[in-house]
Amino acid sequence: MSDHHMVFHTHPMSRGRIVRWLLEELAVPYRTVVHAYGQAMKSPQYLAINPMGKVPAIEHRGVVVTETAAICAYLADAFPQAGLAPALDDPLRGTYYRWLFFAAGPVEAAVSAKALDQLPPAEKAGFVGYGSYDLAMDALEQAAASAAPWLLGEQFTAADVYVGSQVDFGLAFKSIPERPAFAAWAQRLRERQAYQRAKALDDALVAGTD
Repeated sequence: MSDHHMVFHTHPMSRGRIVRWLLEELAVPYRTVVHAYGQAMKSPQYLAINPMGKVPAIEHRGVVVTETAAICAYLADAFPQAGLAPALDDPLRGTYYRWLFFAAGPVEAAVSAKALDQLPPAEKAGFVGYGSYDLAMDALEQAAASAAPWLLGEQFTAADVYVGSQVDFGLAFKSIPERPAFAAWAQRLRERQAYQRAKALDDALVAGTD
């Protein structure tokens, strides 16, 4: 499978929106396969691609990649010409990884636990990686406040796509608190042409399923 034959497995009302945005930032050809929730996503054919029966997933050069943060990191490295990741020998690579996987781990876990009303009592906060919801949000706010204009300064990266999507979605669905640093960063992200193209593509798919 060549670089020009990427398959993107998604549903327009899923975390696939994050990967769609990254693909639009990369400006590389890809083919979209939409999987309906329910039996279609749990079909033997799709389970052979992702045993979890979830989207998103990509197929590229004979490799399957699942998990949204992993897909973002993989794609940024697979297409270095787009400049969506610091070079391997760039000290900023550490900051890039830090925030990318902070959002994939503590932030997502804290937001999910809060939504399910399953946050641990204070005396058991040490059992979970995020400690407490408020602690995770305060650390995320530090990242947003440091974005000048992006997490790594002038270089926009896949970390802005992934972490920024968590903020963007969180503000829309009230799963993260309204804070000035979050709102300002999200607004800058929404102004990117690739963000707008990706949103239009997925919104059109949603409209087609109504």
